[in-house]
Amino acid sequence: MLLANLIVLAVATTVFWWLSRFDTLLIGNHGLTDFTRRGLRCAISLIVVECCFLFLWRDAKQGNSNSGFAYLLAGVPLSVLWCGCLSQMGAHLFKAVIDPDDPRRFEPNREKRQLEKIGELIRRGKKKQAIRLCRALKASGEVSPAALDMTLAHLGVSVETPRSIKPLATAHRLRMQGEFRKAASILKSLLAKNPRNLDAAMPLMRLYVRDLRRPDKAYKVLKALEKEPNISDAHLDFARRSIQEWGQFQPEVPVKIPPTGSVDELLAHGFIGTAIETLEEQVEAKPEDFDLRLKLAELFACHANNLTAAERVINQMETRFSPEQRQIAITKLGEWHQQA
Repeated sequence: MLLANLIVLAVATTVFWWLSRFDTLLIGNHGLTDFTRRGLRCAISLIVVECCFLFLWRDAKQGNSNSGFAYLLAGVPLSVLWCGCLSQMGAHLFKAVIDPDDPRRFEPNREKRQLEKIGELIRRGKKKQAIRLCRALKASGEVSPAALDMTLAHLGVSVETPRSIKPLATAHRLRMQGEFRKAASILKSLLAKNPRNLDAAMPLMRLYVRDLRRPDKAYKVLKALEKEPNISDAHLDFARRSIQEWGQFQPEVPVKIPPTGSVDELLAHGFIGTAIETLEEQVEAKPEDFDLRLKLAELFACHANNLTAAERVINQMETRFSPEQRQIAITKLGEWHQQA
């Protein structure tokens, strides 16, 4: 009997003490007040359990079968003592199933700090560490994948992501081929459908700054993003710093296009992308003009450092111009390759 009694009391003590932690009136500092409250509740419960055990043991020795009365005698006070804790435990279990707690500490500015850390590594020339940090953050999901993809691309790392939809891939290909206006048109159409599409906004801003030399248009895209809800400050800060880095820290002031807009004047003022756009419009208006096409190829090769686009322009001459003119263009292309 003694051994059985000790086992029952040990099990009951363990269960009651564990269950008492769900008491909603506990302060939660594991101090004397909480310990006393839990201890009194458990002590009263153990007395009830012990009385029930002795009553059942006596009936078993006498051959009586009044166990139902004993269970009722113990169940009523125990249910009164533990109903609050049991309901709280059930609420915790239900919440754990439908809405599990995130064990990570809440840090509202964590994403911004991580992006600043990446930027600091890039400024200090620690490219490999910056790439590793970008990949780790992308795997953890703590920072916007769009921002990280743009950073990796800026570091010269090719990014393959399932989030890259076909229009974005097409815009990237067109940009690499020197088709800046077509690439910008695709990206602007994506933003028109979804103004909060960072995957389209970031490449568009980069295209405006790096390729078209129009940071004023990039800042217009940024200002449009600032007006959209549910875009974090970290994303906006990253976009703003990216525009400055792409434009070699150009100030946020509108860029004035030369009033005449001639190709030579645009080149003299450094507006290479705008000059290419202007010349492309002239080529479309005069497709049979050999000098315009050759000038366009020269812009791509010598000013935009895009020999692929220059080759594309010259290859398009095959069906429109004479063999002599084409030979001139091929000779020029060879010279540009040697100068590269």
